[in-house]
Amino acid sequence: MKIDIYTSAKDGSKYLSIPVGSKLEKVVLPSDIDTDLLTLSPFKTRLEIEPDKKHKALDQKDIMQQIENNGYAVHGTSSVITLTAGTE
Repeated sequence: MKIDIYTSAKDGSKYLSIPVGSKLEKVVLPSDIDTDLLTLSPFKTRLEIEPDKKHKALDQKDIMQQIENNGYAVHGTSSVITLTAGTE
């Protein structure tokens, strides 16, 4: 399955994914969805996900299950990189 991933413009740790070819504007979201997910920016397009392969940042099986059930998936990432700024 190929998906397009969008990130929240308000909280970069929140993502909404839909199948490639779907119109984001046509996705019907529940009334109780996290409001941070109502303002989105494109993050990654045409990402191939495979439930039997491990991905370092995504739970592919969960994303596919949500898309099958809802037409979209709400998720975070399991990979976080923290940087510190040095002083010169």
